[in-house]
Amino acid sequence: MNLWITNECTDPAWNLAAEEYLLTMRKETVAMLWQNSRSVIIGKNQDLEAEVDTAAAAGLGIPVIRRLTGGGAVFHDLGNVNYTYMFTFEGRHEMSFEPFARVLTSALGRMGVKAELSGRNDILVDGRKVSGCAHTCVGSRALYHGTLLFSADLSVMEGLLRYSEEKYRGKGIPSVSSRVGNLSDWIKDMDVNAFMSRLSDILSANCERYVFTEEDATVITDLREHKYIDPNWFETR
Repeated sequence: MNLWITNECTDPAWNLAAEEYLLTMRKETVAMLWQNSRSVIIGKNQDLEAEVDTAAAAGLGIPVIRRLTGGGAVFHDLGNVNYTYMFTFEGRHEMSFEPFARVLTSALGRMGVKAELSGRNDILVDGRKVSGCAHTCVGSRALYHGTLLFSADLSVMEGLLRYSEEKYRGKGIPSVSSRVGNLSDWIKDMDVNAFMSRLSDILSANCERYVFTEEDATVITDLREHKYIDPNWFETR
């Protein structure tokens, strides 16, 4: 990693715009931790009505925003700590999330959590999913991002993500709250803010810390306004 960013903004549309800005306008390897206020973030190609209970989201005042990457719908709140990892690669064999995933599991291990990789995108603790990620490429730049569930409201998550109910109904597979887990179930001595701070300290040890400049923020805000909150982008599939 070259640059380490701890992003204190919790506006989901701005944060997604920040990711795209870093992916397309910077060349460094970048890692970033951030949080979103309550929101549903859906994959670039997802059918909204098939995946999200939009009436429930509207009733709770929870926005639904389309991201740049593929993959499934996810629920964000301030009990999530989100991570972004992006880099420039030369060959497809170099376009791998695994090195950063292993850094994440190692960091969790230093906090007393025995985490393991599962498949290409998930991190499990005691068989329960605590993190999943999605990715995209723009030219020779790759972006991976995902969530680390720390103290997320799993009941709200289960009520909003329609596919989570329908996909598994009648198949003998446990509910969302049984299949996923919050890291606070294993880390008892800190809250989400302390966890995020500790994770940042561990992961940024060999990085140059970077803070968004006013110039960065201007470009990101413009991208937010003209893309991520634009209905035309949301309807693009």
